[in-house]
Amino acid sequence: MKQKQNSPQNITKQISEILKSIQTNTYKGGNKFFLDGYYEIGSLLSEEFNTDVMGDKAKKKMKDIIESLSKEAKKIEIGFSRRSLYYALKFYYIYRGKTLDYGLSWGHYRILASVSDANTRRKLEKDTIKNGWSCLVLERKARETGYYGSMRALKWNRPNGEMYHYKIVNKDMSQENNFWIDLGFNCYHRIDSKNFKTNDILRLKKEKKDWNLEKADPKSFLYHYLCTLERVVDGDTLLVQIELGFDLIARQKIRLLGVNAPELGSTDGEDALELLKKKLKPGMNLLLRTHFQDKYGRYLGDILYLRNKKSDYGTLMESGIHLNEELSNLGYE
Repeated sequence: MKQKQNSPQNITKQISEILKSIQTNTYKGGNKFFLDGYYEIGSLLSEEFNTDVMGDKAKKKMKDIIESLSKEAKKIEIGFSRRSLYYALKFYYIYRGKTLDYGLSWGHYRILASVSDANTRRKLEKDTIKNGWSCLVLERKARETGYYGSMRALKWNRPNGEMYHYKIVNKDMSQENNFWIDLGFNCYHRIDSKNFKTNDILRLKKEKKDWNLEKADPKSFLYHYLCTLERVVDGDTLLVQIELGFDLIARQKIRLLGVNAPELGSTDGEDALELLKKKLKPGMNLLLRTHFQDKYGRYLGDILYLRNKKSDYGTLMESGIHLNEELSNLGYE
């Protein structure tokens, strides 16, 4: 006999009741209410989707559930993320019938559920319990295995170049020695050509009030900058002030590469804007790597950030959170 499925309204009510219970009771049992609650949500969803959530009909059904649940969540004042449903379903499929360790958080199990190789997943789980790894450490270890997040793990490359590294260009082909430093953003600085040639890579260094030039590794990554956030424009665009060197500042709109937030004016678009504004505050230092311009003239870029407003470039490079990847993992892709 074919199993009878819930309507979006019925499953929405059941899930919202579970989320409300999680929110109300988490303080009583630590991780237990979170894990048991999301396991139960995953079980409900598995009755709807079996193992298929990527087909057109399944996507439409999930969209209906998410929209209905978003309205219900606001009505009864509970926290809700659309990606949490997919995580709950994945969590249920992987840990169905298995004993959960309540010493680990929902964040830990979300990461573990995204590790595709079962043996690797079990080892990571044991090591996390043994060593008391935080979610941040576990995610780093999971990525190092190559099994984390399927192709998504391969998609994201953190900015890893030094600032103030630029290429020499010849802006006027009619003149043999008309050399300029390409600072990016259509900004150029003319230089004495005696010691350099076209396509040389230079490093700028400021000593007291003077800017000095020296040759750098030809394989150096270019277009990495320290910038200051002026404001968040929408869920995937920032207005920043960028340090170019030579005491020059460029003011640019940066569209986050690989991130696609809903349009402003929609409920989801406003939610995406508020989420980004909570993470990034005006005056905050950011590490920026640019790529190319989109059809609207905005430069596409990667951003590293830290909660500390005035983090320097080295600290951001070493410890910064990759904003593009973070937002993608929340479903804005």
